[in-house]
Amino acid sequence: MVQVRSFVVFLIVALVAVLPRVPSQSAAPDKDSPVSDSASSDSADSALQARVVRIGADRSALERRYAVPFSELRRRRFEAFFEQELAALDELDYESLSVAASVDWHALRSNLWHDLRELRDDAARELEVLQAYPCLDDLVDLFEARERVDPVDGRKDAARVDAFAAAVRASAADTERLRALSANLRLRAARSVDALRRTLEEWFRFRDGYDPDFTWWTKQPVLGATRALQGLAASLRATRATEVGDATLVGDPIGAEALTAALEHAWIPYSASELIAIARREFEVVTKLRMEAARALGFDDWREAQKRVKESFVEPGQQPALIRSLAEEAIAWIEARDLVTVPELAKETWRMTMLSPERQLVSPYFLGGEVIQVSYPTDAMEHEHKLMSLRGNNPHFSRATVQHELIPGHHLQQFMNARYNPHRRAFNTPFWIEGWCLWWELYLFDLGFPRSREDEIGMLFWRAHRCARIIFSLEFQLGNWSADQCIDFLVQEVGHERRNATAEVRRSIGGAYGPLYQAAYLLGGMQFRALHEELCKRSDAAWSPKVFHDRILRENTLPIELLRALLRGEKLEKSARPRWRFAG
Repeated sequence: MVQVRSFVVFLIVALVAVLPRVPSQSAAPDKDSPVSDSASSDSADSALQARVVRIGADRSALERRYAVPFSELRRRRFEAFFEQELAALDELDYESLSVAASVDWHALRSNLWHDLRELRDDAARELEVLQAYPCLDDLVDLFEARERVDPVDGRKDAARVDAFAAAVRASAADTERLRALSANLRLRAARSVDALRRTLEEWFRFRDGYDPDFTWWTKQPVLGATRALQGLAASLRATRATEVGDATLVGDPIGAEALTAALEHAWIPYSASELIAIARREFEVVTKLRMEAARALGFDDWREAQKRVKESFVEPGQQPALIRSLAEEAIAWIEARDLVTVPELAKETWRMTMLSPERQLVSPYFLGGEVIQVSYPTDAMEHEHKLMSLRGNNPHFSRATVQHELIPGHHLQQFMNARYNPHRRAFNTPFWIEGWCLWWELYLFDLGFPRSREDEIGMLFWRAHRCARIIFSLEFQLGNWSADQCIDFLVQEVGHERRNATAEVRRSIGGAYGPLYQAAYLLGGMQFRALHEELCKRSDAAWSPKVFHDRILRENTLPIELLRALLRGEKLEKSARPRWRFAG
């Protein structure tokens, strides 16, 4: 089996080295010429691509091997890994690299530094949990011994687990300690307790039934410890009597310092406060456009116009047909204008599913990619929630989001990512992933994609939402806004249904997405807008829209400032840091 795995890894690296790539040294190809598929023969470039793939595989292997919560051994091993890879990367002959390889060098180095910072930040946050509940790391050495498959002593292990369970129960009963913890620390501690319970269960399951002596001694102590951990997690998640609001709307803001580091990793040379100011300026533009559309429909307030548009929803059972027609229309529209290459297989292979009521609690609209996941009310939902979902997913709102999720958005994006420069998927950034789709929302609006003023109202709703996402997500991460303030802002300033606004905030702060993810939509779109202005309008050898879009897709995901250097044929200095002020 080891030999098979080694052969598979070798095969993956070999395939990455020979897959077709677009030469990136020339700043501007002929604006009407197809994008070349010829592969680079530069050995340094190929070696760097292989290094990217190898580091990703090595990291995944280490994550599987060292998986114990609160493990100092795990932290030291990963710290050594990141430091060794950074040192080796710095020793490369940077001057010998091509423009494309130098971009990969910077992206890889940025990722490694970011991962090292996050490792240390996570350790500091774990320490805060342990200061509140010191007993939580009492079994770490047992779990690490399980990873090494060391011999066990069932009787001694049972005594340790039983003592651990007693300490956890005492912690859960300590209401004074619980009251002293902030809401975000309680959430973090609850997640750590959940991870610890899963590790304990795996530790027991490994020998259960195979080692009769171990099972005889440890079964009941493990059961008691599992219940104690479940009880502690429930206590930590419970809303205190002095608190109001939804107990599930709790996040863990990272603060200004960590936000600055995350922005540096994304190659964004702005502070969080500057980005909030930029978003508010964009909001003013959207508000003016909304008012123009509203007046054309006979309303003096965009809210009243939007309220009427929301009532245009299709009857239950008809939403899938609507989504299919909007998807097909978007494809035909961009192909008729020759805006981007759409492979026939990409058009053939997208699919559709419906989101469950449970998923709609965090995804009130669409999710997408190869499979567009449609949010629409079911018969089991409360009547008020049904109406909110119907209004929020009306045809005019959906016009912007269907093409965002499918073609030319996420589906086309992912289709091309799997086929061109796939090593760069290691540099995944929401500013490229979501920014590409937001660029198309901005671009198609300017090109006349809305068929009516109602369509404009629908598309502008989403642009206002993207502005709002920057504002509320950064204010929350800075610790300035509560979840309820974020919801109120979406309802009052964007025009969300409250249920949908609540789901959006729950999704944004719940931890499943990075702290910059929601801000990255419009900010990434603005980066692509600025890049389009440079290469397609102001360049001496202006690119055609099709060449511009095809090059972006075939270069794969990168921080957009690095993508800009690549497309312009500019080799960055080895010491380069984020500096592109794309917002004017």
